[in-house]
Amino acid sequence: MKKAIILFISVLVLGMTFSSCSNDDNSPAPTPASVEGKWIYNKMSYTYLGGTNPEEDYVGNELGCIKDYIELNAGGVYNDGDYTGSDCVLVKNNGTWSKSGNIITVLSPGLAAHFELVSVSSSELKVKRTDTQWGILSLTVILHLQRDNFYICRVLKKLTLIMI
Repeated sequence: MKKAIILFISVLVLGMTFSSCSNDDNSPAPTPASVEGKWIYNKMSYTYLGGTNPEEDYVGNELGCIKDYIELNAGGVYNDGDYTGSDCVLVKNNGTWSKSGNIITVLSPGLAAHFELVSVSSSELKVKRTDTQWGILSLTVILHLQRDNFYICRVLKKLTLIMI
C-alpha cells in the first residue's frame, strides 16, 4: 500500500510539473518582459574598492528558510518578505515603487532606494545599486531575482526527480 501511495504521488507531481510549467508552442507572440510580479532573491555579486566578488547565493536568505522576496505590483504597490531567525519568521514591509527609464525607485518606511535595471526576462530580474560613502568609497551590488512561478516549477521538478 505504501508503494502505491508513493507511486500515485510521484505520478501526480510529475503530471503537475509538465502540465503547469511547460511552454506552449501555440502561445501568442511574446510581449516585452515586465518588472511587475513577485521576485525571489536568488544570487548576488558585488564590487567594493575596485575588487569584484564572483556571483554567489544571496546572503540575505536565511539558511533553512524560504527565500526572501519582493513584489512589484500594478499601481506602484511594493511588498517584501524577509524570513529571519532559526524559526523562519516572516517580516513583511510595504511601500511604493516606480520605474522611470531604467531606474526602479522603492520607497518604504526606512528605505528610499534607487536600482538600475540591468535586465529583465520572463524568469529573471537583474538590478544594480551603487552606494557611495564619504564621497569616495563605492559599493556596487548586482541582485539576481527569479520570478516566483519559475522558482516553484523548478522546485517541483527537483522533487519529482528525487522521488523517482
